[in-house]
Formats: sequence, structure tokens, C-alpha cells
Amino acid sequence: MEMFLLSGGLLIALLVSIFFISKLYGSMDVTFGNNAYKNLENKLEIAAKEYIEDFDISVSGLYKISLSTLKYHGYINELKDSDGNNCNGYVIIDNEDEVYNYKGYILCNDYQSNNY
Repeated sequence: MEMFLLSGGLLIALLVSIFFISKLYGSMDVTFGNNAYKNLENKLEIAAKEYIEDFDISVSGLYKISLSTLKYHGYINELKDSDGNNCNGYVIIDNEDEVYNYKGYILCNDYQSNNY
């Protein structure tokens, strides 16, 4: 009887562990998927920074650079999601106390940056 209770307890512990691992893996999958889109946003930001520096553009307030402008000048190629679909995007540059802050925004089939 004692062996039966012990093996039943182990079975329940195993099932509970499998449940929590599957939940954790599911949430990680969403996080990893969003990281791919964040990487696209970062690529846009890097390209915009290079563009601003190379063209010696002075920004006061907010300044918007489109993906098409960055592509035209050779600072970035097409942005593609993990399925190979083209994404669109732009970068907003904000000059706060002579410090430029770059924020990339993208629009893909299955993803849209906040405030796009």
C-alpha cells in the first residue's frame, strides 16, 4: 500500500512538472517570436543612426525617416519576417537635450510595433 501511494505521488508530481514545463515553453515561444521583430526594429534604428550621422542632419524635436529612404540610400535592405514576407517601417528620432533617441517601428503581416 505504501509503495502504491509513493508511485501515485510521483506520477502526480511528474504530470504537474510536465504541465508547468509546457506552459513555460509556450510563453518562451512567444517571447522568442517577438525578439525577431525587435531585431528588425533595431536594424532600422541602426540604419537611421548611420544615415543621420553620414548626412550630418541636425534634428530638433521629432524627425521621421522611412524604411524606403533608408533603402534608397543603401543603409538597409528589405525587412522580412520569419516567413520571408516584407515588412514596412520607419524610425522616429527625438532630440532631447542634444541627445538623439531612435525608435524603430515596423508593420509586418503578423506583427505591428506599438504606436505604429
